[in-house]
Amino acid sequence: MKKPLIEPRFVGARFDGHTIPLELLKDISVLEEFVIAVAKWIFVQNNVRIRAPKGFTDPLSIGLSEVKDGSAIPGITIDYIDDSAGLFPAANEDYFFRAVQAIGGAINAAEHNEPITDHLPANLLGYFDRFGRGLREGEVLEFFPGKDRPARLTKLTRRRLLLASQNEVLTDEITVRGLVSELDQSKMSFELQLPGGRKIAAKVDAIHLDTILEAMSGYRTGIKVSVSGVGRFDRYERLHSLDVIEDAAIIDTNDPLARIDELRLLKVGWLDGRGLVPASSDFDWLESFFVDTYPPTLPSPYIYPTEEGGVQLEWRTGNQDVSLEIDLASLSGDLHCLNTETMQEISKVLSLDDPTHKQALVDLISKAAKGEI
Repeated sequence: MKKPLIEPRFVGARFDGHTIPLELLKDISVLEEFVIAVAKWIFVQNNVRIRAPKGFTDPLSIGLSEVKDGSAIPGITIDYIDDSAGLFPAANEDYFFRAVQAIGGAINAAEHNEPITDHLPANLLGYFDRFGRGLREGEVLEFFPGKDRPARLTKLTRRRLLLASQNEVLTDEITVRGLVSELDQSKMSFELQLPGGRKIAAKVDAIHLDTILEAMSGYRTGIKVSVSGVGRFDRYERLHSLDVIEDAAIIDTNDPLARIDELRLLKVGWLDGRGLVPASSDFDWLESFFVDTYPPTLPSPYIYPTEEGGVQLEWRTGNQDVSLEIDLASLSGDLHCLNTETMQEISKVLSLDDPTHKQALVDLISKAAKGEI
């Protein structure tokens, strides 16, 4: 017998068309383990026991039955293999529904800065290390969609939940770029040197070994690699290691994201005692521009800091020299193009918070790369 247990809602561009990326199914699969653990805790609290009885969940399973319209709403059901079996007749299913309420209550408390452990004990909050890890910036999992307080799990609320847990080590999905300074093939591990020189340990599997070997052989010539996977952080958000690598790729010498990593290390006064530094949020905007708007097939610009706290992007492609000086505070850009054969110039002021202006910049670089202007 199946009964609806919970219908959370994923909100974000990736979930348009009520689809759920396969990578997020890992988060949904953790929910079964999480709910069972909380249900056992509630049973113990209500029955003054040391632990839940053996066979507590034998006749029970939790599954994904469908994805409904919305942004993406997975219909998660509770299923009894045999209604009369074991210690879990329908009369006791209340523990599982109460477990869902407790998990949602903890998320809701984290969102509104209320006491989280009023809903779940610190040890069970550790499940949020795996549940919600696949969410990206700007994405939301609403545990109780449609309610006045839908219990919104985001990267921020997940972090608050983990800080309230007993976990000393936190994990999250991350992409980092750097140099491979050392590889130990016997241990299948390597050291990744981040911008600024700090090194972190990372595990490698056979799938990505050739890429890591290529990066290590190019260490002295500055060949960098981009590595995506699951990172281990301390409670101060300092990355210590990479436990799982899901992707590894050699990147261009002037890869814009790697260059932004370097620029984040700038200190005020970097230019002979002068020189302002963009805010962290300004670098976030610049990074999102290259991730979300700028096609990777186009030439990568050279990126330089400006004394006023902005950045200048320069392209030398085809018969064009193109420069764009960006005031990151106002997101305005002064664009200048010079045809090195005809000496014809183009000058424009772009509002880079306007999608049409950003697209106009992309179109211009595309035409310049093809020699069409």
